Amino acid sequence: MGEALLSGGLDSGSLKSECVYISDIRENRLREIKDKYKVRIAKDNVSAVKVADIIIFVIKPQGIDDVLDEIAEYTDNNKTVVSIVAGVGIERIAHKLYKRPQIIRVMPNNPALLKAGVSAISTSAGVSKSILDYVSSIFSGVGEVVFIDEKYQNIVTALSGSGPAYFYLLVKSLIKAGTKFGIETDVSEKLIKQTIFGAAQMVKKSGKSPEELIKMVASPGGTTEAALTVFEKLNFEEGVSEAVREAMNRAFELGKKEAD
Repeated sequence: MGEALLSGGLDSGSLKSECVYISDIRENRLREIKDKYKVRIAKDNVSAVKVADIIIFVIKPQGIDDVLDEIAEYTDNNKTVVSIVAGVGIERIAHKLYKRPQIIRVMPNNPALLKAGVSAISTSAGVSKSILDYVSSIFSGVGEVVFIDEKYQNIVTALSGSGPAYFYLLVKSLIKAGTKFGIETDVSEKLIKQTIFGAAQMVKKSGKSPEELIKMVASPGGTTEAALTVFEKLNFEEGVSEAVREAMNRAFELGKKEAD
């Protein structure tokens, strides 16, 4: 995700390669990114924070507290911290960064890798409009942007953050169903990939609700209706709802760990 944001920001012009410093424990990865994008490598996290006006955390939730403790002394109210760490709230970050930087929390998603993502943005009190506009422009480089109250970030994580994986599971299942009933794998893949692509385009561009689109495909007494009846018997919608609930609950759990 860090590379996706870097690539999108450079392509859109919101980032300039000579102004970007990157820090990572993987030296090979740092040099790979440096060579590819002509950015600068920081010696460590503290070195990066000292020269940065905007600091973007692209790390796993389990490592957030160690990083916050490491940089707290050097992160004052002239700096902005942007976190895409799942489950970790603004209050938890603010508690650690006692010099009170501006804090922005964002949940992007996997299609950002193709500049087709969506990012939900929330802010701490006092974030200036100019800073918010600038950070938004970085994430606009990898897709669409929405602004939400932070209390909804964990449900966003479960919906659009984790959502692509649910979608990929459906794609995988449909491809397997095709091969199960005799179609060659490459043909099944081509059929389903284009079907999914076309359906996504219809959802986004047709102006019709999902219910209307379903009715367009499902003729009374036809094949689609027969399939939808099975989904209904299997309680498909409830299964999706429960899956989202589990993902949301996990986001809350991640946010609470080590917070006290």
